[in-house]
Amino acid sequence: MKNFVELEARLVRERMTQKRLALVCADEVNTLEAVINMEERGYIKPILLGNKEAIQDVIRENNLAVNYEIIHCDKPREAAQKAVALAKAGEVDLIMKGLIQTSDLLSAVVKRETGIREQKVLSHVALVEIPFKETMYIMSDGGMIPTPNFDQKVGIIENSIQLAHALGIEEPKVALLDAAEHTNPHIQSSVDSETLSQREWEHAIVEGPISLDLAVSKHAAEIKKWNGHIQGDAKILIAPDIISGNILGKVGTLFTDGKMAGVIQGAKVPIVLTSRGSNRDEKINSILLACSIAKGDL
Repeated sequence: MKNFVELEARLVRERMTQKRLALVCADEVNTLEAVINMEERGYIKPILLGNKEAIQDVIRENNLAVNYEIIHCDKPREAAQKAVALAKAGEVDLIMKGLIQTSDLLSAVVKRETGIREQKVLSHVALVEIPFKETMYIMSDGGMIPTPNFDQKVGIIENSIQLAHALGIEEPKVALLDAAEHTNPHIQSSVDSETLSQREWEHAIVEGPISLDLAVSKHAAEIKKWNGHIQGDAKILIAPDIISGNILGKVGTLFTDGKMAGVIQGAKVPIVLTSRGSNRDEKINSILLACSIAKGDL
């Protein structure tokens, strides 16, 4: 898969059923416009949650032609809780973050009695289109876990592999990125990567520590005479921490005219979560990605 156009074509080919999307705190114009775009194209049926008056003001002030169900909530946390309750009851297939703090949304997702966490680890997974390489990379975790411990790294890898499988990548190559391709006892991330690469992984090849050039450049692998399983053909790039993961994703888009989508994996339903500075296209692509990995399709 080379780009988001091909991802959308795959959804059309597979005749994806329309998904029900809960937009939490929907009083934000860019997010609303992305939702409207995807509804008009037949991918989603939206439900808007949040302050009803504020949502209607945004709709009116921006001349948006919508007539969606609006569930009034006095507070953002109430909107998050209601969206999670809808997902738990099977009444929505996707949740999308609107004008709400990420922590408020995710606290409802992980709440022990009423939440929708299904995996031990929730992680942010990005799908990044790099035009000049004519390919897409799955990247994680640049938006969720600041400094993952060993068990959290296992979860991050598992969530990324799960997404790859949902996209039709049967045996993805997973690169555990580090400063170099050799284990350094003074760098804990490289020690963790060596141990992780020795584990048994279902329908995936996991290798690390490995430098970025070896992970994505066949030429670099040849020059360095690298004899690993990954020869510049990794499909999943796992960063050692949130700082490097966040930079990796933004470099992939800002310096290459690339495109990105982002979701939270590990819950009952995909959670569309984009950065505050993301444009409408990134939000649209993120909804597209969430639709493609929601249960019951592909």
